[in-house]
Amino acid sequence: MPPTGDVRPTDRFRILTVDGGGIRGLIPALVLAELERRLAERVGEQARISDFFHLLAGTSTGGLIALSLTAPDPDLAGRPLIGARELAALYVEDGPDIFRRGLGHRLSTLDGLIGPKYSLAPLEEAVKRRLGDARLAQALREVIVTAYDMTDRQPYFFKRWRAREPDQAEHHAVETRNNLIVDAALATSAAPTYFPSHELGGKALVDGGVYAGNPVIAAIAEALKRTESPGRLSTEDLLVVSIGTGVNEEGFAHGEVSGWGKLGWILPHGGEPPILSAVLDGASDGADHWAHMLLNHDPGTEAPTAGEIGRGPRYFRLQVRLDGPIALDDAGEDALERKLPAAAEALIASHETEIEEIVDRLVRIGPLPPDPDD
Repeated sequence: MPPTGDVRPTDRFRILTVDGGGIRGLIPALVLAELERRLAERVGEQARISDFFHLLAGTSTGGLIALSLTAPDPDLAGRPLIGARELAALYVEDGPDIFRRGLGHRLSTLDGLIGPKYSLAPLEEAVKRRLGDARLAQALREVIVTAYDMTDRQPYFFKRWRAREPDQAEHHAVETRNNLIVDAALATSAAPTYFPSHELGGKALVDGGVYAGNPVIAAIAEALKRTESPGRLSTEDLLVVSIGTGVNEEGFAHGEVSGWGKLGWILPHGGEPPILSAVLDGASDGADHWAHMLLNHDPGTEAPTAGEIGRGPRYFRLQVRLDGPIALDDAGEDALERKLPAAAEALIASHETEIEEIVDRLVRIGPLPPDPDD
């Protein structure tokens, strides 16, 4: 599809976004490791994902990824604490502990019916150990991480630029926005029914996937309203790479759905509860279509087919269909060692053309200089 209005992309502002999806975050982690490997082959072994994108956005497991890739190394100024190639360890090594329930927890929550399915403690320990004690203002690039505020009932965003605001008249408000990166990670990961809400500044924060499982529209809107370097932007200036966590959309007949009550909607049917998969997959598909129409579609031309969505030139969607359902909390050996790596390989193979174009364009512009501290 030709660029919108036949105006060539400038790639002045590059955005990376990653969906929510629990343990399936291993898929984008492996895809990003491959992207980073190809960049390193072209520009040097020290190349990291954070060297090539101005803004990283994520929801839930995608928020963990965005924060991980921008968390600073305390011993190397301007460098990330971990690279994409180390991201997989968060899932493979820590996933089984994060998604483990002892008998006592099962009994006290009636197996998740009257309390969160999992304790937040193992996730908190893993995130603190891997991401350190830096604050959001210290992130190497602009970040947007979504959460939802159940106290004031509104979307809540963790943003680096908000953490750096120098407004002395609202010093307390500014201070609360410069949260620990770990707090942002725990809030965006607090998926309802799976984990308890994360308390921050008196607010009960939960996973932003309740409204933005795919955060690409939030990231695009953030870029278009900015006035900071590199200045005001238009859609022609954006290069957006959006990575999903795999999809397996099991269909249900009307005769089945029409008879569901509360239990029918919330009990798992092969994978996640239908209400959860409908909300997450529906919101993600909608965001994918809207992003394509904003950035790729040439006004006045026919509507794109499903196969054309997210294939560039400004918006690239990297998503894969799973062979079968993989639950958000399936941290079993088969999922971590076979199913999820196979899905990542399939995604890379099916989007080889797009991935190579993305790498070519990032290399053509070259690594970004380190962002100033304020």
